[in-house]
Amino acid sequence: MIKELINKYRMILTYLVSAGLSFGIDIAFFSIFMLFNNNIILNSYLARTVSSIINYILNKKFVFKSKEKTVKTAFSYFILVITNITISGLLVSIINNNTGINATIIKVVIDSLIFISNYFLQKYLIFKNSSNNTLYKYIMPFISFIALFIHFNNKGILFNYNIYDYIIMPISLALLYFLYLKIFNYKNDKFKILSIIFSIFMIIGYSYNKTHTYNLIFNKEIFVLINLVKLFGFYHLIKNVANIIYEYLLKLNLKEVNESIKNRFSKHPFIYSFIILLLFYLIYLISYYPGVLNYDNANQIKEVLGVHTRYLDSVIVINPNITLTNFNPIIHTLLLGNLYKFGVFLGSGNFGLFMYTFIQMTIMAISLAYSIYFLYKENIKIKYLLIILLLYILLPYYPFYSITCVKDTYWTAFFILYLTKIYKLLKHDNKTKDYLILMGIIILLILFRNNGIIAVICSLPLVLLFNKKVMRPVLVMLIITIGFSIGYAKTLKLLEIPNTSPREALSVPFQQTARYVKDYPDDVTKEEKESIDRILTYETLATRYKPELSDKVKNKYNIYTTKDDLKTYFKNWLRMGLRHPDSYINATLSNNYGYIYPDVYGWYFYCNLNKKIADAVPGYHFNTLIIPRLVLSGEAIAFTKIPILSLFVSCGFWTWFYIFLTVCIFMQKKKELIVLLFPIFSLIFMCIIGPANTYFRYVYPYAAAAPLILMLILIEININIKKEKDYDSKK
Repeated sequence: MIKELINKYRMILTYLVSAGLSFGIDIAFFSIFMLFNNNIILNSYLARTVSSIINYILNKKFVFKSKEKTVKTAFSYFILVITNITISGLLVSIINNNTGINATIIKVVIDSLIFISNYFLQKYLIFKNSSNNTLYKYIMPFISFIALFIHFNNKGILFNYNIYDYIIMPISLALLYFLYLKIFNYKNDKFKILSIIFSIFMIIGYSYNKTHTYNLIFNKEIFVLINLVKLFGFYHLIKNVANIIYEYLLKLNLKEVNESIKNRFSKHPFIYSFIILLLFYLIYLISYYPGVLNYDNANQIKEVLGVHTRYLDSVIVINPNITLTNFNPIIHTLLLGNLYKFGVFLGSGNFGLFMYTFIQMTIMAISLAYSIYFLYKENIKIKYLLIILLLYILLPYYPFYSITCVKDTYWTAFFILYLTKIYKLLKHDNKTKDYLILMGIIILLILFRNNGIIAVICSLPLVLLFNKKVMRPVLVMLIITIGFSIGYAKTLKLLEIPNTSPREALSVPFQQTARYVKDYPDDVTKEEKESIDRILTYETLATRYKPELSDKVKNKYNIYTTKDDLKTYFKNWLRMGLRHPDSYINATLSNNYGYIYPDVYGWYFYCNLNKKIADAVPGYHFNTLIIPRLVLSGEAIAFTKIPILSLFVSCGFWTWFYIFLTVCIFMQKKKELIVLLFPIFSLIFMCIIGPANTYFRYVYPYAAAAPLILMLILIEININIKKEKDYDSKK
């Protein structure tokens, strides 16, 4: 009888012995450490480090007799240990501070409760000998739900939900339970590291979104506990979602198998796509006739009209009779301004702007239609091409940017064409005309963006690592690219057109300095003040500081700054950063967290007629079609409110989208495809060091290129999988 009871409850009894032994070791070491210092949380970690190693060995080998891999169980076990330590330390500290009860006594009670729950967690989650994840499936959906919807600030947890939240939350919870119980595959851990990194950035991003500091991460014990819950919730949710998407992408059969399909689309894929895009985009252009201008556009037109602009205040003027600058690419300024002037000559500046917008919209439609045609030539199924065409129509930023007169639209069109040619250079035979077309596109990339050459330099040389056949033409193109860039700069100088200010590349250190002066004004030495004042006007620097926009800080940049001034400034900048690195960290992350945190949205499209812009550009106004404009702008705004769809207009989402694709291509051993992603990551890097946080206009080029990039990568993955299947069938 006793033997049967012992056999029946063997696991519980051995767990009690193992836990008791480890518990005793833990308490003993905790008491010893408390003799040397009073840091309860630190002592909890130190004591548990000793006891947990012994406990892990005993539980794996003798208690649960797990056959799971040591690496896998050890990782999960020590994550649980860290969680236990944190919860224990926080609760002991809180109770001790509020009651004065001996910390060791409190720890005994708290840890007794924790180790009971640990039995079930270790049995069903860590040292499981079967696929039974029932307990996990019921716990994790709720934890992920908390991670998604919990609100808190410096004062604690908030319950500031609106009616929209109350509608979305029950739907989300039901969906989470469905996913965890029916869909998620817990054996697949391909994206474990990526999910951990993503979860950490979600916690960092939330803190900076709310406070522009890391205060919501560590400042209070309750914050640590909340963030631990969020970490687990996001980690398991993202890991499983990434696995599902990855497995789905592997199963896609992209190649067209029925070559007898004959319809209008397959006969003329480019013309069909182009006409549809043009017709749909015309709806936007008619509604917003003559097109949408922003502040830069207004100043560009004023430059061409010979009016002094703020850009002249940011550069050393070579010829006072010339109002043109290369602050915005001069080719774009001349195109926009002269078409406006031509319209004025014909009797309507609005008509001139319409001509510009129609040309821009047509070029964008050509680029997008060509991307579909290019994928068609790669034998992608018609249905996937139609889905991409639908995305080009329905995602608001495609039509809105096609009618917005910013330089980014032209550059995006050329960038998409560049990516198709780079892929062809990497994977197919090329003729002389292909190299000439690619060279022409590269020149356009340089002309329509001042730092456009960076995307080229970050990708074109990489082709040589994977395709030696194109060594000569690629080297020639690189020489021409660098030569053209240098020659272009010299030509501007000869024409007495000032180039852009050095300040445009210094947003990060300038923001760090401004934040430091704001946070620690009494800790700036006289020498440091003088070096800052020579460059940024020290007196008003703190008041000009805006966490998410560097314009007001860098707009006071002294255009006569010398190399010695900058050298002295950076020496002091380094000293200040070493004294208070927290200020620099807060300044940097406050100015760019939106590019890594997907749950925040900036001004991602232009739709308003700004009175200042209308005053600056004589005759500029929209037509009287107010209702169509309200409908179109309302549809665009709705994208920020609808779950899943809102991700498409999130700057941070696109960063993680491309990180996910990077992991996929390395998992599939298609490392040559990194050539397509390097120009993307160069743009992301430029966003991060740029002047504005969460500015979708900067993200637009690689957001617009996403359908093309995804398809090109999936083509190669499909080829890889087919080769593996063919190889297996021959064995």
